Amino acid sequence: MALRDLLAEAQGRSEFVITVVADVRGFSSFSKHHESTDIGMFIKRFYMRLIDDYFKDAGFFKTKGDGVLMTFPYSEANLKERANYVINSCLQCLVEFPEICAGDPMINFKTPENIGFGIARGTACCLYAGDEIIDYSGHLLNLASRLMDMARPSGIVIDGNFMNEIIPEELRPSFKKTDVYIRSISEDKPFGIFYLEDYVRISEAFLTPMSEEKWHTIYKTLKMQEMAGFGNFSIHLPIEPKPGTEIKVAMIYPKMVKKRAVRGYRTHRVFKDFEYHNEAQESKITLDLKGSYTYLTRIGLKKVTPVQFKIQYVPVRPVS
Repeated sequence: MALRDLLAEAQGRSEFVITVVADVRGFSSFSKHHESTDIGMFIKRFYMRLIDDYFKDAGFFKTKGDGVLMTFPYSEANLKERANYVINSCLQCLVEFPEICAGDPMINFKTPENIGFGIARGTACCLYAGDEIIDYSGHLLNLASRLMDMARPSGIVIDGNFMNEIIPEELRPSFKKTDVYIRSISEDKPFGIFYLEDYVRISEAFLTPMSEEKWHTIYKTLKMQEMAGFGNFSIHLPIEPKPGTEIKVAMIYPKMVKKRAVRGYRTHRVFKDFEYHNEAQESKITLDLKGSYTYLTRIGLKKVTPVQFKIQYVPVRPVS
């Protein structure tokens, strides 16, 4: 049945579910160095192996680019059994992930080697039509996604409300409990989590209340003739941005009227043509200057006119 037809018959119900969000680490870098056909083939094989070898019992499976959302309904009678299945499956996939495509004749290139999992349990809204599940929504899914973001460079992070006694007994020593702060969920009050200690390194960004965030500002000035020569220009960030926070870039230049600069006035323009990169422990933003150079030339800026770029972000720790 087509989605439009399903939606016409859709109803919602609340369910107890264990929610898992998984994400392939290093996928952005992988995508930059491979053709789209290779990328598509890897994603296809990754999803197939995930379902066939690790999560056959998922009640719902939704792809999310280089990641996936899975739900596992449970009841009073089978909670521990379902939790055991989910956590052990995540652990097995984590350990075997570097070789997940080994022996696949279509994958004759190096693939990402790390994966992160976020796990939470509770109630979620299930949108369904007849016997077919259309989607899930609710706070629980957002929480699992936030926990997944903490599972770096790889590993498993579990909601503290999952309860230690529900984690398989033989695995409990592998998980360490700590308190974190989570954007849009628990920004100023400590929130308990369990994380797989041998794999996960909880970023400092999650260990301080969001209300204590301090913005850092960097200025970089280029002359118009330099902008023409660079095309793309990278600016080093002394400390990496706090995960989940915004990076703001503004372009500041003389106010122009009929191609003449107005003395004493400057224009602040939001600059959106940039990308953030964190590779080999180096954080930087890369500005795409081509479009801005064309615009600034059109309104009358000269080759020797200075253009200032203002970068604002929240670092994971104070900049000394």
